[in-house]
Amino acid sequence: MPHHQNLADITNVLLDEQTRGDLLSETLDQYRDILLTASGIDLGGEEEMDCVHTGAGVAIGTTWAALCIDDLLRTKRFVSGLYQAVVSTKARRDGPVHILYAGTGPWATLFLPLTSRFSAQELRVTCIEINGGSYASVQRTFDQLGLSDYVEAFIQTDAATHVISGGTPIDIMLTETMQYCLIDEMQVPIALNLMRQLAEDVIMVPERIIVSLGVLEDETNRFVRSDFGPVFTLDKATLKAYLPITGSLDFPTFRLPVPLPGKTPEGPLALLTTIQVFGGQNLTHYESGLTNPQIIGQYPTTDNPLAAIDFTYQLEPTPLLEMAFIND
Repeated sequence: MPHHQNLADITNVLLDEQTRGDLLSETLDQYRDILLTASGIDLGGEEEMDCVHTGAGVAIGTTWAALCIDDLLRTKRFVSGLYQAVVSTKARRDGPVHILYAGTGPWATLFLPLTSRFSAQELRVTCIEINGGSYASVQRTFDQLGLSDYVEAFIQTDAATHVISGGTPIDIMLTETMQYCLIDEMQVPIALNLMRQLAEDVIMVPERIIVSLGVLEDETNRFVRSDFGPVFTLDKATLKAYLPITGSLDFPTFRLPVPLPGKTPEGPLALLTTIQVFGGQNLTHYESGLTNPQIIGQYPTTDNPLAAIDFTYQLEPTPLLEMAFIND
């Protein structure tokens, strides 16, 4: 097929730990051009920009999902982490590795590079997408690239409510449907719904997302001075322990004490996001749009005291980490 060698070259660059800067940017530009040609989508179209409000969060529009490819380290490390998850699965058992890809966007960007390393007999994918434009586009993309043999099924549905039917057992659940601090988008509802239907040994990619409280450099806000520790973690253990109380879907509230003024360098208080994709592939502060800190206030002073913050991750009416500031 015409794009197979190009895709193989792109994959080699993405999986190379030494790839940085201009080479990474140029490689992803080439990858984007291939996907645009294959899918035929109009990134400037009004319909392509429309988001889907599911009632449990936002599924971003086709254009915005496509442009995630331009978040360079995000794309590189998710592709590398997914590749390592497939290699890990193949090392412990025979047969094809089946990926459930929830929220493919218009291109299934994170999956396609793996087709240059594994055959359709070694690797399978089920594609779930709620947005109509993205759903049509991802099917065209696989077809035009000659990669339809890799697809177990295309499913247009809300992955946060989807009921998994029988068929080829799933080995990896991949969803990258998030913003920094896990606000608005569907990462948590999707992971919560799908993982509770899957076997305990299924790999979740990303395997862990940690939101912490920290203090930024006062002048530039481009440096994390201090990290007080996690306030919410999304991983298999958290999902397994989740047990909503009657009348609420909130996760348990976690109270984190804030050190007294003078005990730590002062600066803007912020929520920090770090992502452990898989196999040592991580994203930390400022490396991606997904890990940009969210400033929530100034560090407390004697005149403006703060003893602790209560953090509660809510699912309704929209995914969000709620905060209550405790002064006593």
